[in-house]
Amino acid sequence: GTDYFANPLERLEKMKNRTDMTSTGWKTIDKILYGGTNRGELTIWCGLPGHGKSLILQNQALNWMMQGKNVLYITLELAEELVGLRWDAMLTDMTTKNIFGAMEEVAARLNSLKVKNINEWGKLQIKKFPEGGTTVNDIRAYIKEYEIQTGLKFDALCVDYLDLLYPSSGKIDLNNIFMKDKMTSEELRGLAQDYGLLTASASQIGKSGVQEADFDISHIAGG
Repeated sequence: GTDYFANPLERLEKMKNRTDMTSTGWKTIDKILYGGTNRGELTIWCGLPGHGKSLILQNQALNWMMQGKNVLYITLELAEELVGLRWDAMLTDMTTKNIFGAMEEVAARLNSLKVKNINEWGKLQIKKFPEGGTTVNDIRAYIKEYEIQTGLKFDALCVDYLDLLYPSSGKIDLNNIFMKDKMTSEELRGLAQDYGLLTASASQIGKSGVQEADFDISHIAGG
């Protein structure tokens, strides 16, 4: 056990060293989170349909990668190629519409960025899973297999997005959205803790629910 009043400074320093707080890449968000996010935590971005949840997660992945973290981006909805295309646009300051007309230039810019930042940037891995039936155990198995085959470990995980994950337990009524999301978020947080990962996902707020009630999401940890 812990004697709460015995040595507060030692207790706080021990917790700080264990968590390894990392900037989100956005100063405004870091200020709200008192510095950033920690390994083993799950941050959930909430928003209405079409309000940019995937773009937030894609930017988050890039921000962590640029801080030297090896990032795994799980996509349950968008194709790997589309996620890559959006990153192409972000890194080259070109619109996705214009990229196909300048593919050689885009490839040259990306190769130049890779060489220039080879010692500072981490690895960025995209993996598409089926949006029907994928569980946290499937993601866990992929991480294990990746580590065995490459010898590399991930530092961060983005899952696009939480609502499309299924609970590993078959005893949950999938029609009960609250319990389904509760179980999947707990399992995802457990994965983050087991591997010491910076972890972010997103959840969709029902448009009709927002219209019908004063919907308060302030209670969602990390939201």
